[in-house]
Amino acid sequence: MSPTNRISDALLKGSRLIGQRSLDIWSGIAIERRFVEAIEREEEQLDVHYAILWGDRPTIAEREYRVGRFQRVVKPAHTLSLGCAGRLPAVRALTSYEVTACVINTHAAQTIVDEMEWKGSFSLHEHLGVSDLPLSHLITLVSLEAENCGASGKLYCDSLEQALINRFLVVSRIEGKAQPTVSGLPRPQLKRVLDKLANEYDRDLSLSDLAQESGYSRSHFLKMFDVATGKTPFEYLRDVRLEAARTALIDTKDSIVSIAIRTGFCSHSHLTRQFVKRYGLSPSAYRRQLAKL
Repeated sequence: MSPTNRISDALLKGSRLIGQRSLDIWSGIAIERRFVEAIEREEEQLDVHYAILWGDRPTIAEREYRVGRFQRVVKPAHTLSLGCAGRLPAVRALTSYEVTACVINTHAAQTIVDEMEWKGSFSLHEHLGVSDLPLSHLITLVSLEAENCGASGKLYCDSLEQALINRFLVVSRIEGKAQPTVSGLPRPQLKRVLDKLANEYDRDLSLSDLAQESGYSRSHFLKMFDVATGKTPFEYLRDVRLEAARTALIDTKDSIVSIAIRTGFCSHSHLTRQFVKRYGLSPSAYRRQLAKL
């Protein structure tokens, strides 16, 4: 299967081409602008890396992070989704969207890794809804050159392709980390703490409250919680509150002020700031978007 077919047959299955089809002017990538209806796509296996530049409006979808369990996500306009070869989770698109999709040959990516001689172990990490102006600009330039059928010449195209792959690797890269010297919280203690956060997120919980629930000192609890979850207790609580607020926006007609106070935020503006950071749009804009579905 050609790289172009991987865009239409796997990454964006059921999508419609916008403009020029990706031509054989690239050796390690393929790029196309695509329009996708609000459809459901089953899980796929990709043998290419990918970078998707989202269009002019937020996109709402449900993504299967665990088998049979979908989580709603919002892709803010003009952000990027980056992924590596392997499992591509099932997705239910709740809104139609336009994107510029780029797939990257894994051999071409590995060649650049070898040439750059990056130190330490090298792996790639999925990023959803991130902003990186250099990579977005490179994707736009490659797309424009594809529309012009490679009119600027092979040297320009080759240089542009190398720069795009390089930047993709830089953004997606995870530096190898030494094994933590601190163990994560044992499962029973972690469950107690997570249950407390889930059930009492509307309270002004303190570090001492959570540490006491775990049975460890505050300093040990902080380190062990981070190892176990990859987040600080504050970050985890913030995410629980945001999800509770998002659910309330969907399931109730309560005012945003009421939802903010009920879910542990100190004000309408406090909720709005955090909601925009997480979901890419304000609570009121999110509710308006839902009303259109």
